[in-house]
Amino acid sequence: MVRAVCGTLRIIVVVFVVFLFMSVYFLLTKTFVKHTPKRGFLLRYIILSIINPILGIKIDADITPNNPQPAIYVSNHRGLLDFFVPFRYIEAFILAKASVKHMPLVGFSGNVTGIIYVKRDDKSSRTAARQEIVKILKSGNSVFLYPEGTTNTERTTIDFKIGSFEEAFKHGFPVIPVAQEYKSKDDLWLKDNVFKQFYSQFGKCKSEIKISIGAPIQGQSPKALMDNSKEWIDTKLLQMQEGWSTAYD
Repeated sequence: MVRAVCGTLRIIVVVFVVFLFMSVYFLLTKTFVKHTPKRGFLLRYIILSIINPILGIKIDADITPNNPQPAIYVSNHRGLLDFFVPFRYIEAFILAKASVKHMPLVGFSGNVTGIIYVKRDDKSSRTAARQEIVKILKSGNSVFLYPEGTTNTERTTIDFKIGSFEEAFKHGFPVIPVAQEYKSKDDLWLKDNVFKQFYSQFGKCKSEIKISIGAPIQGQSPKALMDNSKEWIDTKLLQMQEGWSTAYD
């Protein structure tokens, strides 16, 4: 009961903050300034900087110096907080499954702050997503995606989808690996719907997360690029878990 009340109050406050900033941004871009990806990313950074402490998110970040060139960021996918943590540090369009569009907070601000929605079971949608990735990279912006294609609560990653690595290799863009790990089992996506996950996630006092962003990776083939990225993430996850995470006990 306490967790449900706490979660509800937090969500109300966060919705208010997101709505306020999105409304101000909407008015500004309709009157004084033009919307650009950079401004959308800045808005996302500001919102996350405010709401993460409200949600009790405690981050231990290990960040490689900023990469100046367009790249594909690839990350393991643990749970709900994967959308709240990395984008305080990374300016990139986000490739997310279509169901995310219906999530509170995330879906509401997605179009402005750079989320591309993909229907995983729709071949035409996946093809369009790959074309959009290339278009974004060639425009000078980066893309962030979860190559597992779904949330995974094992110690290391499950098989990656190779499509984005094929595009990175074909067009000569680097891949930057990102590892995210959580201290508590409660932070993993274990519920059967998004609303239960929200209440479970944000009803507790705090969530402790570690995130590590690696250096750009180049490969001799799409598979090598994918395998090297996966190996880096898996190695980092196991290092993070040692002596710290109780999520897999």
